[in-house]
Amino acid sequence: MKKAAFSLIAAPALLFVLAALTDNGHIWQGIRECYLRGYGNAQVDDLQFKTFRTIHASKHPAPWPISPKYAESIPASVLDSTERFGTVALAIVHRDSLFLDWTSDRIPGADTMRTNGFSMAKTLTALAIGAAVTDSLLSVDDPVSQYLPRFQGGPGAGLTIRHLLQMRSGIQFGESYKSPFGFMAKSTYGHDILDRTAEYAIHEGAGAPWQYQGGNTLILQEILLSVIDVPLGVWFSETIWKPLGAEQDAAWDIDNQGHERNYCCFYSRARDYAKLGKLMLDSGRAGSSQIISRAFMSDMMSPIGELPDGSSIEHYGYQVWLGTHRGHAFSSMHGLHGQYIVAVHDLDLVVVRTGFSQPKGKRRNLDVDVYYTIDFALNFLSGT
Repeated sequence: MKKAAFSLIAAPALLFVLAALTDNGHIWQGIRECYLRGYGNAQVDDLQFKTFRTIHASKHPAPWPISPKYAESIPASVLDSTERFGTVALAIVHRDSLFLDWTSDRIPGADTMRTNGFSMAKTLTALAIGAAVTDSLLSVDDPVSQYLPRFQGGPGAGLTIRHLLQMRSGIQFGESYKSPFGFMAKSTYGHDILDRTAEYAIHEGAGAPWQYQGGNTLILQEILLSVIDVPLGVWFSETIWKPLGAEQDAAWDIDNQGHERNYCCFYSRARDYAKLGKLMLDSGRAGSSQIISRAFMSDMMSPIGELPDGSSIEHYGYQVWLGTHRGHAFSSMHGLHGQYIVAVHDLDLVVVRTGFSQPKGKRRNLDVDVYYTIDFALNFLSGT
């Protein structure tokens, strides 16, 4: 009996020590947040487990003007699909007016839940860089080595901020969220996330191929921190979130050093997320203020185009996805499990979707569900 009891105590202790010695101590947090809740990876309702920085709302919030056709309900024809995929919230803003602000009545707490936008935070990081460019603190064509000495000499010498914005660093971080031992899992649940990027180097030179990886976004935070005197989240709040007239505080997950997990883990609600889509529609203008230069926003939402390896990237800009649907060009912030902020430019339309899962599949390099989300908005507006 004593031997059995000892084994029950010793085995977990040994596993804990082994995890720490092999740089896998993060797995315990991952188990707590995901596996013990029945999920295979991170979910939109995990703010309860996070240490976060409050991204303060505006002292002068700008509520959306309400359309005469405003609704808080959605057509019965789409209720089944929203329930099947665990949709938390949907919002539609058209011509500056709020047409829809819907939250699920099947998901506990949906009406107040600040959901994890996951990789939508990558686009927020690009916007934060844009604010710094607008303030002449840096240029997208600056070499990264100007700010981070470890890139001086060798293949890293040619790396620019633009390369990082466009996911063309040539650094092999890996992007799998399924591996509990990969770079993304260690960054999402572990400590010292900016120090972790220093373990990776460019082997053949920057510029090609295009490879979507959150590690690029982390390096952008490092660069930004070298030219501002506040954390990324504070910078974002002061230069973007407050000027947009955000109505509610948001949250951004931080590590043990107070650094934002800025490739993911920004938390807000649909009607405030929509303000970020409006910022894209208005080319960096918030009200009467140009908070990010039109030139930067234009470049941000322009396709990368042809690369030195002969490929042509038409579906991505600066940490933002690009596409066309029904003849309409759109820019979109995407996040794991189908988080979307979509700006359909010629229609002056923003649609936001948050939720637990999404239909699978790709179309023209983008989640097929982003097209369904646009269809939902267009069909909704045509029926109002």
